[in-house]
Amino acid sequence: MLVLHQFLTPPHDCTYLPEQVAKLAYACTARLEPQAYEDLMNRGYRKFGMTIFTPVCEQCQACRPIRVPVDRFRPDRSQRRAWKRNQHLSVRFGSPKADDAHLELYNRYHQSQTRRKGWPPHQSDADEYALSFGQSTVPSIEISVWEGGTLRGVVLTDVTPNVVSAVYHYHEPCLAAYSLGTFCVLQTFELARRLKRAWVYLGYYVAGCPSMVYKARFRPCQIMDAAGVWREEGEPIDAR
Repeated sequence: MLVLHQFLTPPHDCTYLPEQVAKLAYACTARLEPQAYEDLMNRGYRKFGMTIFTPVCEQCQACRPIRVPVDRFRPDRSQRRAWKRNQHLSVRFGSPKADDAHLELYNRYHQSQTRRKGWPPHQSDADEYALSFGQSTVPSIEISVWEGGTLRGVVLTDVTPNVVSAVYHYHEPCLAAYSLGTFCVLQTFELARRLKRAWVYLGYYVAGCPSMVYKARFRPCQIMDAAGVWREEGEPIDAR
């Protein structure tokens, strides 16, 4: 790993828990090997593009990494329904793209989340999207979901020696009844099986944040405590 620059953000309102104050540590890298990134994820780090980060909040330790063992994962009844409901869609695996179809769906999804869940307003252009999801020295695979020639959902992943890490997913907000988000996340397990990876990492789980509740429904899952120990969901978690 080659780090070019490191910095801390000033304290700011948390986007996950509005009553909390957040602070993040960032490192901008020029090179990041897959094993090095996997080691960082196991220390609580995540990344977008070539920038790695981790929360360093002084009063709150709610952001906890979460992962699911691929060989033990069994979809629940709701997840099985979502899988069945979307069998008319086609799924493609390839390199991340930042074309008009992706940007239009990405921005429309984010606008919907802003209206429904109070996400901060955001509009991404092709350069910003490519910087976040396309530029990486860690292998990245895009899972795209299509209805005929229409893009309906995207999952962006990083692949390390033992892990498929779900970086971000978005989908058609007008098709909420189809549970596209669940279907998209289930596709990360299909990718992990194809690549013979042992784990799917789902980023941070934040107890009390409605946007993060879905992650703990993929079971059995493990959540990292503040001491850096992976614990089965349901075990006491050291949040310090």
